[in-house]
Amino acid sequence: MKLSKSDKILIGVAVLICVVIACLSPFIASSNPDGLEKTAFVDAGLSEDTAYEAVESPMSDYSFEPLGKIGEIGALVLGIVVVLVLGFGVGYILKKRD
Repeated sequence: MKLSKSDKILIGVAVLICVVIACLSPFIASSNPDGLEKTAFVDAGLSEDTAYEAVESPMSDYSFEPLGKIGEIGALVLGIVVVLVLGFGVGYILKKRD
């Protein structure tokens, strides 16, 4: 099944929106998030001394520290590219099976 021109435009616009959000998010996101880490430390009673990483993250906190905000943008855009490549790869494999 081939994609129509309007489908390709829709995918392109969606990817562009993702990249724009990735470029803006380091500047508008809270520096004091209340997500998983806060829940682990406050609600579960863990401390930073007892917590450990099972696997070292290549870009912890979605950033590349030497580059500052540009490193955060780069990490987010890299994540978008990885997810798109994996998604299209899985789609290609499933299409080939039919």
